[in-house]
Amino acid sequence: MPLLTSNLCKPSRKWRIFAILASFYIVAYFYRVSAAVIAEDLQRDLGLSSEQLGNVSSALFYAFAFTQLPLGPTLDRYGSRRVIFILGLITALGAVLLAGAHGYFGALIGRALIGLGTACVLMGSLKIYTAWFEPRQFATLAGAQIALGNIGNLLATAPLAWAAATFGWRSTFMAAALLTTLFALAVLMIVRDTPEPSIGNSRTPLFSGWGTLVRTPSFWLLGLLAFFWYGGYMAVQGLWGAPYLIRELGQTPGEAAHLLFFTAVGFILGCPLAGRLSDRLLASRKKVLLAGQLGLLLLLGLFCGPLARLPEALLPCVFFLFGLCVSTGPILYAQTKELFPGPLAATAMTSINFFVVIGAALTQQIMGYIMRDQDDFQRAFAFPTLGLTLAWLGYLFCRDTRPR
Repeated sequence: MPLLTSNLCKPSRKWRIFAILASFYIVAYFYRVSAAVIAEDLQRDLGLSSEQLGNVSSALFYAFAFTQLPLGPTLDRYGSRRVIFILGLITALGAVLLAGAHGYFGALIGRALIGLGTACVLMGSLKIYTAWFEPRQFATLAGAQIALGNIGNLLATAPLAWAAATFGWRSTFMAAALLTTLFALAVLMIVRDTPEPSIGNSRTPLFSGWGTLVRTPSFWLLGLLAFFWYGGYMAVQGLWGAPYLIRELGQTPGEAAHLLFFTAVGFILGCPLAGRLSDRLLASRKKVLLAGQLGLLLLLGLFCGPLARLPEALLPCVFFLFGLCVSTGPILYAQTKELFPGPLAATAMTSINFFVVIGAALTQQIMGYIMRDQDDFQRAFAFPTLGLTLAWLGYLFCRDTRPR
């Protein structure tokens, strides 16, 4: 009760903290998706083969994913503020190394450090929100931050292409490193882990919480759903959606990009709406996730053949609804936090986030393996569709939680 009273007495400060962390997440998201736009510059200036370019791009994701495993216990033990600050400086160092790279290994190390550093921004923020905001605001805040993060996605498209053409990609990433350093300093100076300085962080053994997680069936059911939720999303939005539209539906690259834009809009609009639906109107995590992921499953199944037979006028609606259904996924973090409250919250959320990121990486690679001899998109999309079907059926047995 004292913590809640303190929260209510400091509304301006907690929203200032949210603004800093959400803005920092925009920068982190920019790094995640920036490689595609400067790919030709990297190949030309660093002399990279296509395989090396793929390795440089994926280095961020694998570093990001495996950082999640020690990150949660570290956040629970030492607090988000210090961890975000230190890893923010590591992110800036990675951007500097990438900007100054003269070959494959320099770029590889730079991207890996960026992945390691940005791995904590969202999870560290969510850990802080558990102390500063009421439980019935949590899913809405998580959805809002993830939606705002997609501004970084937009900045990494045409604005990044313009900056790289005008100032050079190296100067652009040096500027990004400076901006990252400033945000890290803002976190150190302004953000606090809790409203009450006397409330410390957990002093339990650093990795003891994992034992509780692995013995809880709902944790594995959430992890499986997280894997195929984001894996299915990235299969469409991150890599294979545009080639599918171009080769199977005869779209031009511009028309394909236009349709994928509707997915991004649906995702951005849907995240805070799904969070509010979960926090306030239904006051249930499971109901919103079951409905949203069932919709995602049905729409993902269209890529196994039926999408090519739909009228072209319906395609923007399909891709918008796809993004809208995807936007229910971040509620997984709220449910995880409520299943494992208190000192286990960050450990549990970052462990689920491991499934999220590794799901995106492995789904794209497995689909590429399926299509290595022939571009059989329908067989390839059967993998995330079948996986999400099994994950959704398993999630029926997961324990529901409610904001309290």
